[in-house]
Amino acid sequence: MLRAMWSYIKQLVGNGTVATIGIFVFLIILAFMFHRSALGAEVDMAAGSSFGSEGTGPALALNYRAPLGWDNPNLFAFAGTDLWGSTTYDKRIVPNNWDWHTGFSTCRGRWCADLGAAFVQRVDAINGAHTNYFLGLSFRINSRLSLVLGHISDAGTSSPNVGRQGLFLSYRLQ
Repeated sequence: MLRAMWSYIKQLVGNGTVATIGIFVFLIILAFMFHRSALGAEVDMAAGSSFGSEGTGPALALNYRAPLGWDNPNLFAFAGTDLWGSTTYDKRIVPNNWDWHTGFSTCRGRWCADLGAAFVQRVDAINGAHTNYFLGLSFRINSRLSLVLGHISDAGTSSPNVGRQGLFLSYRLQ
C-alpha cells in the first residue's frame, strides 16, 4: 500500500528518487514557514487528484488570494500554480505538467467561484495550447479547509482540447 502511494505521488515529478524526496521536504518546510494567522490575504496549499477522460494522477497547488477591498468584501484576486502528475490518456502516458493561473474570485456564504487565465508549461495530448482558461468552484469547510474543483482548458480554440480538472483539499496556511 505504501509503495503504491509513493508510486502515485512520484507521478508529480519527473526526477529521480533523491530529488523527489528533496522536493517534498522543501514543500513541507515551505508550508511550515507560511503557516500563521492572517486576516486579509491568504496562501493556500492544496493536494488532490486529476480525474476524467484524461486519466487520474496526483495534483498539488499553491495559491495566493487577496481581497480587492473596494465596496465588495467578497471579491478577490488570485494567482497560483498547479502541478499535474502524469496520467494515462488514450492508452499513452502523458508526462506531468504544470500551470500558472490568475484571475478573479467571488464568494457567497461558503461557496466561491473563480474565473481566470492559465498558462500551461507544455502543450501535450490533453492541453493543445499554452494559454487556457481557469475555472474553479470551492466550498469552505471551515476557516482553514476547503474542497476545490478546478479546471483548465482552452474552450475548444485548439486541438486537442481535453483539458485538466482536479479535485483538491485546500489548506489555508495564512
